[in-house]
Amino acid sequence: MHLKYMQWLRERKAIDPNFTSISRTYKNLAGADELIWLPQSYWEYVDWLEEHGDVRFADWVIHCEENPHEDVSLSNLLLYWLWQDECSRWMNCQPTGSDKLPAGLKFWKATYGDRIWTAGYAGRVESY
Repeated sequence: MHLKYMQWLRERKAIDPNFTSISRTYKNLAGADELIWLPQSYWEYVDWLEEHGDVRFADWVIHCEENPHEDVSLSNLLLYWLWQDECSRWMNCQPTGSDKLPAGLKFWKATYGDRIWTAGYAGRVESY
C-alpha cells in the first residue's frame, strides 16, 4: 500500500504545483531508520504540535507501527492521525497553529432534546 500512497502524493503534485511532499526519518520498532512521507502542510502541523509540547511525533510513529490498520501504509496512517487530531482541535475550539480548516472537515447541526449542536468531521482525509 505504500506504493499506492506514494503514487497519490505524486498525483497531487501534478495537479497542484505548490504541493510538496517531504520525508523525514524516524526510528522504527527495530531501531532502524524509517522514512515517513507527508505533505509539507502536515509536517508544519507536526512541528507546531511538538513546539507546543502536545505531541512527540516519534512516539506516534512507534504507536502506529505497533498498531497497523489493515492495508494502510505507516505514512498514510500517520497522515490520517494528524488529520483527525487537527479536526478534533477545531471541533473543540483548541488552537491548531493555523487558521485554515483541515481539508475534508465538514460541520453539520444536530438536535438533541431542546438544544442544537454543531457536530463534524464526517469528511474524509484527502488521500488515495
